[in-house]
Amino acid sequence: MAAALQNISSHLNCGICRDRYTQPKILDCVHSFCQKCLEQYYTSRYAGQPKISCPVCRRETVLPETRIQGLKTNFHLMGIVEEVSLQAKVVSSVKKTPEEDESKCQKHKGEVKWFYCETCEELICRACTVVDHRGPKHHYIDSGEASHKYKQSLKDMFPDFTTDIKRLEQSLATSSQAKQKFTQNVTKTVKAVKDKADKMRTEITTQETKMIKEIKQLQQDHNRTYDKHQSKLTMMLESKKHSLGTSQDIINTASDCDFLSLYPVISKDLKSLKSKNPPQIDPKLSYLSFTPGQRIGDINLGKLAVKKKWEKFREFGTEGRGPGQFDAALSITATQPGEIAVADYGNNRVVICSNEGQHKGTIPLKSSPVAVAAIHNPEQRLLVLEDGSKYVKVFNMKDNILVKQFPTVLKHQVDKTKMNLSSLAVTKNSILVGDTYNMVWTEHSPTDGEILRTIPVQTPPWFLAVDDDIDRVVVSGWNTKKVDVGDSKGRTILTINPTINGEPVRNCKGVCCDSSGIYLAVDQGVSGTGHIHHYDLHGRFFDCLAQGLYFPQGMTFKSDSQLAVADENSIKMYHKV
Repeated sequence: MAAALQNISSHLNCGICRDRYTQPKILDCVHSFCQKCLEQYYTSRYAGQPKISCPVCRRETVLPETRIQGLKTNFHLMGIVEEVSLQAKVVSSVKKTPEEDESKCQKHKGEVKWFYCETCEELICRACTVVDHRGPKHHYIDSGEASHKYKQSLKDMFPDFTTDIKRLEQSLATSSQAKQKFTQNVTKTVKAVKDKADKMRTEITTQETKMIKEIKQLQQDHNRTYDKHQSKLTMMLESKKHSLGTSQDIINTASDCDFLSLYPVISKDLKSLKSKNPPQIDPKLSYLSFTPGQRIGDINLGKLAVKKKWEKFREFGTEGRGPGQFDAALSITATQPGEIAVADYGNNRVVICSNEGQHKGTIPLKSSPVAVAAIHNPEQRLLVLEDGSKYVKVFNMKDNILVKQFPTVLKHQVDKTKMNLSSLAVTKNSILVGDTYNMVWTEHSPTDGEILRTIPVQTPPWFLAVDDDIDRVVVSGWNTKKVDVGDSKGRTILTINPTINGEPVRNCKGVCCDSSGIYLAVDQGVSGTGHIHHYDLHGRFFDCLAQGLYFPQGMTFKSDSQLAVADENSIKMYHKV
């Protein structure tokens, strides 16, 4: 009891008068206040109204007919105040009067409340069972049994509350990180403005001041949005923590009579707060950049941008079999600087070309290539998957010669194992291969192809992408209409269900990712409906960077942060402007 008193000692003062509680009354939000304080508060702000807002959390409580006096008295809290006051040798201690003793029946003097009416949610005595609480409309049980039953019902709610609290804490952390990122961008942008201004200081002071003021105003406006969002998250977090803590303390320390008296209020509070999703913040708010101006005469310092736009700056390729032509380009990867490799499915070859579309070479194959990926180490290797093959082929980028091949299962199991190898991805230290038949991706050594591990997945890995920095593996499931984002151990972190104009997409195809998020090719199964979507690292839709594509398939980032897309019979390239 002493430990419990010590833990709750900071909560023994009324939130209105700031003194020790006197005759505390409990609201639906589980906050308690002195009866006199609540009556004064109610009279001054809500006189005659049927509801009252909590002075702390602003949640409303519907009052009984007798208003404040009719609210339940928090006898459990009174007992704690009394005990603490006695221990501290305080002269004026709070004591229960016989009329206030929840164990005695006020209607039938001398009778003890041995039962709990589940219909009315109140303690009753033996006489009550045959007068006001007769069956069959009323159902009552022994008070000890009721206390055990309803303690357990509250405990059953705790796991969900713990999960909700963690989600709120994570959302609050995410919001704080976004605000910090935006603040960093503000600092970086202000420095860029000042660096440019230093070269033309005497002539551009007015423009510099005006632009920095605009930046600061943006920061002030955005910070208000962040602060409001974090305030909501904090309020939800504190409400859940308070409700959970109060419930746990009462279950652990209150007598059966005190507990059952408070149970309806606590139960109602927990149910009302259960599983409320935290509000989301728009990730676009954290973007800010500065583009220096080029004009010197009549000074043009530059311009601010709060959101960058993607633009197609190059397209090459037509349908056919000759140089510069493709027949269903399924996959694409950046190879050597200034070059890309394209899996030309219909022509049974891998085409090597420059970023401008100039033909550089061809790797002829026995079957149609479904995926390509590059290993950028001193050896410079190109990985290729052929349709129906059980091996990953490894070519030397310098001369396009086959160096070796390796299976995705143990060698003695290759002939006995059915598989459909469909996708490739390369990490800093390994190779990932997606098998849509066995619903796994396998990890291999980049030097000899040795199997390191096999990870089961819930979505068929038609396309794979990895982000080593935050340990993410992205699986795009084609006609499953979804994308799963997991970690390197196969645990699913989140699922993306893309839409176009509010309708679920028909196909999720090529995927790649970087520090700004996940980029995904989608379409509605009809030529010309292809989109390229950008999602943040939490799976939230950020932007549509391109639409109207024919049938977009594989995608890759080049070293200059440009995005190359294999779109059926052509290659399209995009950059930010």
